[in-house]
Amino acid sequence: MSEQRINPLILPGTMDKMGESLSAIRGYVSDVCGQAGLDRQATSRLKLAVDEIATNIITYSYGENGIVDGTIEVTAVIDESKLTLSLLDTGPAYDVTKRDMPDNLDAPLDQREMGGLGVFLAIRNVDEFSYQRVGENNCNNFVIYRPTAQED
Repeated sequence: MSEQRINPLILPGTMDKMGESLSAIRGYVSDVCGQAGLDRQATSRLKLAVDEIATNIITYSYGENGIVDGTIEVTAVIDESKLTLSLLDTGPAYDVTKRDMPDNLDAPLDQREMGGLGVFLAIRNVDEFSYQRVGENNCNNFVIYRPTAQED
């Protein structure tokens, strides 16, 4: 299989459309995971990760900065070994990998500081995660490895 680029999905990144946009993104992720031959567990891991970062884009990148016309572009590329899904937004530069990750995961919930756990889980739930600032865009990249013929 050569590289297959899936048609991008461009959605509003606004608080009033958040539910609709997140639902559409989840549907897109399910579809591309099916095309890539990923199992239910890998699909769920990717959906969780993408949902967390997309929610943060809408809530913090756009919402907290008063951006009322922001969008999220979702793209996917499938090749022989992996599915790469990217979220692009035009909010202020924000690299989630630079955020302090929780260091007290064993502590009870009521003894931990708020924040960071969702991003931590998102990054840990995929095989690779990277962030790039491309021009005026934030680009969050998620990679899930595809099953290989040798595993059959």
